[in-house]
Amino acid sequence: MTSEKDLKVVTSVAVILFVVGVFCYAAYSAKPPDEPLRIFYPAATGNVLFQHKDHVEAYNADCLDCHHHPGDDSGLMACSQCHPKTVAEGDPPPDACLACHELDDIQDQPAVARADAFHKQCGDCHQGIGAGPPAADCSGCHYL
Repeated sequence: MTSEKDLKVVTSVAVILFVVGVFCYAAYSAKPPDEPLRIFYPAATGNVLFQHKDHVEAYNADCLDCHHHPGDDSGLMACSQCHPKTVAEGDPPPDACLACHELDDIQDQPAVARADAFHKQCGDCHQGIGAGPPAADCSGCHYL
């Protein structure tokens, strides 16, 4: 049988290792990257894993090549602020669009759903530079 002294030693070592582990994890957390490395887009037709870092490095893309409407001084606006998941016919543009556009310029234009905006922008860019999967090959992007 195991002695009481042995159990105390093992318990003490386990507690010390746990405390050291928690301290190291909390004290030295990894710094998040300045730019995202990859972005996961869930989709009913197959999820998309966008390799942000690869597009920036391989194609020398500038932020405004894709993020066509910068936000305020705090950074770029999320696509979902202006492009909702679904849009009913006749829906007006979201209020967030007014951060960049005048109401008179956009009030007669329908809102564009997020998937439609991505398909157009990504497809046009890939076709323009002759790289990436062809527009008709859904599984080129929707593979997860």
